Formats: sequence, structure tokens, C-alpha cells
Amino acid sequence: MAITSYSFRNQPYWLGFVFAGQAFTLSHREVIPAGETLNIQISTGEESITHIPNRTIVSQGEQLGIKLIKSPQFIPGTNRLEAVNMDDRSKIKAATSFYSNALDVYGGTVMEESMIPRFAFTQGGFPVESDLFERILQYDSNYILSIKNEGYYPTNVVVSMAFYESGN
Repeated sequence: MAITSYSFRNQPYWLGFVFAGQAFTLSHREVIPAGETLNIQISTGEESITHIPNRTIVSQGEQLGIKLIKSPQFIPGTNRLEAVNMDDRSKIKAATSFYSNALDVYGGTVMEESMIPRFAFTQGGFPVESDLFERILQYDSNYILSIKNEGYYPTNVVVSMAFYESGN
């Protein structure tokens, strides 16, 4: 549960970083063929720690297997995903970079493993969200958010993340 603040009208505490230009969002939508994997490479900055207090992954209909892997071996992605500063007045860019097409991922430490069941919404399921905990990523490190279509048909997938960066 996020700490709330009266000064920000009971908003989660991390939203305060928006005013300093340190909070960002990332959104990506892609069709994942049956049996294939979308690997999103997350490379953190050299002097900042990345805090992800909210992440949502939604599938159109097929079951997804989801893993967050720290320090795996992989061929780096080339399709950069832009993080957008939540304070539209700020010119600050995120030190954390994201790429959607990392290949040949193996090894590393699995930090999280979850799934979205087939037809999650029509059968009463929910998207996988991280609103009950905050994932904090080590500075100057590589992570892979691996999303595998475990179903029999292609499926539309959307990934949305809110994150902020800090020096501690």
C-alpha cells in the first residue's frame, strides 16, 4: 500500500516526484504470436535507482507467462521505447532505457514470475498489477521483462509502467 500525503490530496507518495520532473510513464502495445515471447529490455542508469510502483500488463485473450529477469545474457534490442515525463513542463529525460526486441535471453536471476490466465476479463480475471509493492531496480543493470504468449492464437498485449528515478 502506498503512503499517502495530505499535501498531494491523498495521492501515492511517488507522485510528488512528478513536480520535480522525476516521474515517467512507459506504454507499449504489441501483437505476440502463439508460442512467441515479447522481451522488453530495461537498462537502468549509472547513477540512479529506478522505482516501479505500478505496472500493468493486459492480454486480449490468451494466457501470458510473465518473468522479470535480472542480469540475463541476451542480444540487445534496437527498438527503443520512449519513457514520457509525467510533468509535461519538465525537460528531464529518464536515465532508464527500454527496448522491445531483445533476443536470445538466457540465464540471469528470475526476480518475479506470474501469469495472466486465458480470457482473463471475460471469466472474471484481472490484469497483473504491481500496485501492492514497489519494485526497485539496481543502478547500472540490465533486466528483461519477458512476456510469453502461452496460448494457441496471437494476442494483443499492452504494457504500462509508471516509474521514477532517485539517487538512493
